[in-house]
Amino acid sequence: MKVFVYLTLAAVTLASCATLDTDHAMSFCESQINEGVLRAHVEFLSSDELGGRGVGTEGDVLARNYMAAQLRAAGCEPGAADGGWLQPVPILGIKSNVTKSLQARGPKGTTAFQAPTDYTAVAGSPDANAAWNEAEVVFVGYGIDAPEQNWDDFQGVDVRGKVLLVMNNDPSVSEESFAGKTRLYYGRWSYKFEEAARRGAAGVMIIHTNESAGYPFQVIQSSHGRENFWLPFEEGKPTIAVRSWCSEAAAKTMCNLGGHDLDELRARAEKGNQAPVPLGVTVNLAIQNDLREMQSANVVGVLPGTDPQLKDEYVVLTAHFDHLGIGKPRGDDAIYNGAVDNASGCAGMLALARAAALLPERRRSMLFLAVTAEESGLLGSKYYAEHPTVDKKQLIANVNVDGLNVWGPTTDIEFIGFGKNSLSDVASKIAAARGREIKPDSQPDLGLFYRSDHFNFARIGVPAAFFKGGKEFLDQPANRKRMKASYTTVHYHQPTDELAKWWNFKGAVSDMRVLFNLLIETANADEAPTWTPGDEFEKLR
Repeated sequence: MKVFVYLTLAAVTLASCATLDTDHAMSFCESQINEGVLRAHVEFLSSDELGGRGVGTEGDVLARNYMAAQLRAAGCEPGAADGGWLQPVPILGIKSNVTKSLQARGPKGTTAFQAPTDYTAVAGSPDANAAWNEAEVVFVGYGIDAPEQNWDDFQGVDVRGKVLLVMNNDPSVSEESFAGKTRLYYGRWSYKFEEAARRGAAGVMIIHTNESAGYPFQVIQSSHGRENFWLPFEEGKPTIAVRSWCSEAAAKTMCNLGGHDLDELRARAEKGNQAPVPLGVTVNLAIQNDLREMQSANVVGVLPGTDPQLKDEYVVLTAHFDHLGIGKPRGDDAIYNGAVDNASGCAGMLALARAAALLPERRRSMLFLAVTAEESGLLGSKYYAEHPTVDKKQLIANVNVDGLNVWGPTTDIEFIGFGKNSLSDVASKIAAARGREIKPDSQPDLGLFYRSDHFNFARIGVPAAFFKGGKEFLDQPANRKRMKASYTTVHYHQPTDELAKWWNFKGAVSDMRVLFNLLIETANADEAPTWTPGDEFEKLR
């Protein structure tokens, strides 16, 4: 009965909205994006009852069913290929257990390392067992081969069967190479594992630093010993036996065992096109992998376009509903609730869907895609990009929501992907009309463009972007900046990422209203968004 009343009221509201002129209709729709709506969605999705929304858990099912029900209530139609709300996503879960701890031996002695204090070790293939047996360790700088940048850290050296010690990030020797301080995909850990696999390496150890990663080592440690997730492995595609990160201190110790200084090796690597350096060190490590097959799903809702010429084109809004589930306790709490990351983004999606559904006209269709397994390597959006529910040429833009500003209103909004495509200009005009400013990513060295679901749309040529909360707070700026910074250093990917009474949704509301206008203007524009000429993704369109 409650659902019937709710949907009936929604229909009445939609009918009354249709009688308003465009400006009043937009204003009314924006009013549907408010603190009460956002807080209510976050409260449910980040509750302990969902157990952290881990992939393949009951919380996964509850979260995606909630998203589907709320999209339906908002006025969307089911958008999956079978006519339903869910796009099944096959998932392979792999939990790696260390059966032989990492030990390194060189001319200067032997050292045993402890996991996860010094390193992490997870599977890089679906094999039941994986090991490094007296494997030679080779320092390969950034582990990058980029011909267009005239940069090659491998220099033709055969690294098959070797364990590669690799620097995180990519070079920033000048503004002319590797986009200066802006991290490219070459700087992402996923690229380094992929490149090592292509070259037949036995494993990779990425050297963690807070500066290069953008988060503390505890975030890396949280992946050790827990189940990690993959899409089914492609037959014939190269893999590596073990994926590993190590602390900077552990990397220095390993280099010292071979008579090398890590700082000197890193300084040498920064010059570019330096040959790999065998450390004279061998390592032993063994892991046992427990595998299980499961199925999660993406949630797909559609608001059909009203223009006969443009309704078969889609503006896509993405947000991931998964988080880390139950893991290593922090105090008495082992539930990784993921309130900011990304219950808040899902709340934003649902509010935007509700507002957009109330508009009497939308020339293009809008596709709301709540994806699974983002925390496991952007798996849900990767699967959708490989198996879109409509022809990929019909996907004309993607905007992603991954965490809302819960610290207070700002004058600015950071736009991840600023300048890469024409969405930047549209967003800038909308923000300026509201006395706000769209700014480029303030931490370009972190490579945020490659770290959330919009990246998989860019990889198939769809102009994509990601809104990120600004830093210029309207009140108590120093205090609010401190609170925001503490989220990354203390609460990110920890059980303490929970909804709190002090959350200030005014900034989230303001940001989502700007995003709402961006979505609607993109849906109604005569021309579809385009990549900036020369951008790395332009050729894929």
